[in-house]
Amino acid sequence: MSWFYNAIVGGAGGNGGRGAIALPLDPPPTYSISASSGGPPVSAAAGGGQLPRSVKGRLPRPPLDLPALNMIRGKRVILASASPRRKQLLSQIGLTDIEVIPSSFAENLDKSRYEAFEYVLETAIQKCLDVYKREIDNPVKGEPAIVLSADTVIVSYTGEIMEKPRSEEGHLAMLKALRDGPPHKVCTAVVAMAPLETLVHPGLRAGEPR
Repeated sequence: MSWFYNAIVGGAGGNGGRGAIALPLDPPPTYSISASSGGPPVSAAAGGGQLPRSVKGRLPRPPLDLPALNMIRGKRVILASASPRRKQLLSQIGLTDIEVIPSSFAENLDKSRYEAFEYVLETAIQKCLDVYKREIDNPVKGEPAIVLSADTVIVSYTGEIMEKPRSEEGHLAMLKALRDGPPHKVCTAVVAMAPLETLVHPGLRAGEPR
């Protein structure tokens, strides 16, 4: 979804529009490798993505000095996603040493049972929980300090939940439909799971591992 998201956002302001943010954009992914394969999307363009000139010479920003971030610096932080864009966003707030373990959750929830944001939130929860359960008792690396996941969907004007296209043709068709159709919304849910000291800690749901 990372390239698709950048295509939407990058086109919203037009070429050279005010407020545009110069971000390194990856080429579009291929569609022969599914997200469940466990690896990052393979670039469809030869040579990989090149950083824009405006980004190459830019000095790195100092990490944010926030208590929540300082607590997990130097500890095991897992991103339950193969998205290079999500890893990049975390690096922008100073989390550069991140372990990427993609979730194997099928992302096949019944859309008829959920409102749009409930659907994207439950998907993000299940993706995070899948990796958390696998890694909480890792005998070699130990338990993670935190596991992060996210999910994004587009919601059409009529309420239809639109997910990642499965082909290049579907990709272009969706972009054109969003461009030419009525207004739409983008819903993103972010989930964080961490081992808790006690069972009375806020945020623990019944039936979830501690």
